[in-house]
Amino acid sequence: MARTYGELVDLVRDWSNRDQQVLGDGVIQDCLKYAADKAYRILRVPPLEELITYNSTNLNANTIISANGLPSRTELSVPADLIEVVQIREFDANNTTTRLFSQKVDIRTFNDSLAEIGQYGSYWTRQQQKIILAPGFGEYSSGTPTGIEIYYYKRLPALDAKYNVTAANYAAGFLTLATQSTTGASILYFSTVNGVTTAYDTLAASQAAGGVQSTAYYVGNLVSNWLRDENERILLMGALAEVFFYLQDEEQAQKYATLFMNEIAELNDEDKKRNARGGNVQTNYYGGGLI
Repeated sequence: MARTYGELVDLVRDWSNRDQQVLGDGVIQDCLKYAADKAYRILRVPPLEELITYNSTNLNANTIISANGLPSRTELSVPADLIEVVQIREFDANNTTTRLFSQKVDIRTFNDSLAEIGQYGSYWTRQQQKIILAPGFGEYSSGTPTGIEIYYYKRLPALDAKYNVTAANYAAGFLTLATQSTTGASILYFSTVNGVTTAYDTLAASQAAGGVQSTAYYVGNLVSNWLRDENERILLMGALAEVFFYLQDEEQAQKYATLFMNEIAELNDEDKKRNARGGNVQTNYYGGGLI
């Protein structure tokens, strides 16, 4: 059974063999966060994969036709949890690929009309919180595109993240009944009509539904986190490395840092081996230049 966040903090303390006076909970919580941050930089496994799609309405609204010799461009907001892009794909109503943005270029080359990168197909770059594609959505596509998807590696929610107290999360079973005095408890409003009780976020919404009115207080359950729930050892080793750096015990810090990196390498290698099984693997290398 997966540990709660509080139990994970206690586990790090137990392994460090330090009491509360020497090593406060706040320090351990920071060390767990630092360990997770480092793990996301290196881990490349399926539980960290994500897919986000942009529809044609959004894409057309964010496509700009250039007047200075450069191709058209489409700007997309960077997903808040993005670590690394795997693929950017344009697709049609049948989910058939109409184009891949296979080349990534630096922003200076992207904006250089003399760079001649357009001859090699579609490409993209990143500037601040925008991913910019060229040529823009629908231009030079092999069909009639309806959207674009970004397939990427993501960060997971915070290790101690809890669900918000909302009617939708109540319906999904992500909340726990509490009292008004419980730390973080929030109120939901209910309306019972013909024996069926429905939760609402506001009193006005529940009153509009009619029926018998009631209220109750809830707190959010701990959000699931693959790193915390299924690979606790990575966080434990990483947090202990940070803890012993904090305690200025360099020998112990280096020991746990090595164990931390070994755990990550084993997971990455395991996924690579899994991908290589079940069929013939072919890799294409393309540098974007002429041979």
